[in-house]
Amino acid sequence: MLNGVPHKAQVFDALSKLQLKSDLFYANLEIPLTNSKDRTSAKSPAELKARSQFVLKADPRHIINLKKLGLNVVSLGNNHALDYGPSGLAEQIELLRKTKIAFTGAGESRHLATRPAIVRTQNGIKVAFLSYLSFLNPSAMAKCTPATQTSLGVATLTLGGKVGAQELRYLTKIVAKVKESANFLVICPHWGTERQPIPRDYQVALGRLWIDAGADCVIGNHPHVLQPAEVYRGKPIIYSLGNLVGPSSGKSGFYELKFKGWQLSKARFIGITYSGGVCKPAAADLKTMLKAEQTLAKKYPSRDSIGLLTQALAAQVSERNHKISE
Repeated sequence: MLNGVPHKAQVFDALSKLQLKSDLFYANLEIPLTNSKDRTSAKSPAELKARSQFVLKADPRHIINLKKLGLNVVSLGNNHALDYGPSGLAEQIELLRKTKIAFTGAGESRHLATRPAIVRTQNGIKVAFLSYLSFLNPSAMAKCTPATQTSLGVATLTLGGKVGAQELRYLTKIVAKVKESANFLVICPHWGTERQPIPRDYQVALGRLWIDAGADCVIGNHPHVLQPAEVYRGKPIIYSLGNLVGPSSGKSGFYELKFKGWQLSKARFIGITYSGGVCKPAAADLKTMLKAEQTLAKKYPSRDSIGLLTQALAAQVSERNHKISE
């Protein structure tokens, strides 16, 4: 959330203490980086005055900060990507291409908007990212300029909240097509309700359906707060990452996921706080996060699911006990 943040702010500099190292580093780029004045007309003056809708942009010189952070890939399939119309999107895409940050979720047509970003790891594994705006309300979706066969916009997909056999077949076809040219698939939906700490029914149903369809990981955004994460059928689903940075203040962090082959082997959460456009390392509130995972498990029970951090901490205890016994 780089709107209102000066490009000269030391946005991510303090994170150097964390020594973040990874094969791939992903984030949702919520706010278009553009100087465009071509504001969307889909969000009405009355809605903007009532603050039920927002039209936002950020200084394009923030692209330097994103590069310094080490991002490899970003999602654009969100409700602000087209806030400044075709010119805003074009400027942002050009910046990302010049700095070699891959992107997915928006483009000059639906075909291009739904094209995966495929990034190679150092050992040659091809990881694909697919980003979709996944609001359940069609009118809310329409205000965000969905891409069509002949017009630019954001990629959209919700299945209308349905998760039956027909919907599973549809998602399975999408996954199979992507995996013709990639080894591993991450789905990045923009979904849910802002400021809600527990995901909605349709988020959980859709997230699990993506895994059933063959996706390897689901990482969600939009609520602007952390929501719990789970391991479903051995695959991680993070329902909301929260904000990494913004002009206001809050708490969030990074999920670090490690895989052996295609299986999740380790996970941890790295806490941060942000204020006034600068983020800093902070102790993670694991107690609250574990409680949220318990709430998720009670509300949406599944024999195939366990909390992500719950599993990770249990694995750490098991590993520690094993070393002691040796």
